Amino acid sequence: MIDGARAVPSRRVVVVELLAMTAWVLSYIWLWDGAFPGHFALCAALYFTIGYAAHRRRGETPHDIGLRLDNWRPAAREAVLALGPYLVIPLVVGFFADSLRGPTAGWPLAVTARILWGTAQQYGLVCFYYRRLGELLGSSRAAIAAAAMLFALFHLPNPALTLITLSAGAICCWLYRRTPNLIVLGVAHGVISFVLGRSLPDAWLIGMRVGPGCIRYATELFGS
Repeated sequence: MIDGARAVPSRRVVVVELLAMTAWVLSYIWLWDGAFPGHFALCAALYFTIGYAAHRRRGETPHDIGLRLDNWRPAAREAVLALGPYLVIPLVVGFFADSLRGPTAGWPLAVTARILWGTAQQYGLVCFYYRRLGELLGSSRAAIAAAAMLFALFHLPNPALTLITLSAGAICCWLYRRTPNLIVLGVAHGVISFVLGRSLPDAWLIGMRVGPGCIRYATELFGS
């Protein structure tokens, strides 16, 4: 049983939950992102609704899934040690590639937005996918690998982001297993995202876009 869960539904229910979330996110990325006013709000609403329903089904509390402050110090220490290279390496590469860009005037707001967006993504990765895959596969290692691969899938066809999210996603699941703290992981995600965007050449990251937006941006950058 996953830590914090009071009851685990049948494997069929777990599979349906996983398929529902995956189909919803992929459909948004590839089919209807930007298609109508309020598109993102609708996507976010069902995204969190699917997750919330899964938590209710198991009796998982906010504390159980990592919305907590009692363990933030060890969680932050472990995150700095494990995810530090994702800050240091881009800065070093950016220095030698002459692509470092200083923060703009509105950088506090930009970092805050990245942290909120990063926390939302980490929620899906660790609180939903890692926990549900752990129930389905019965192995934390298998759950870490599968969750990281799904996380990377959502960043296709951007090669740099796919590789980064595959490796960092696995590390985040491992950190969550050791010391479950969603807030720390969300902050780490947001700060890393901000540093990546200000350090590496835009062409390398293809504007940090995914799905059709990545294809369009790459076409503009490199020509058809």
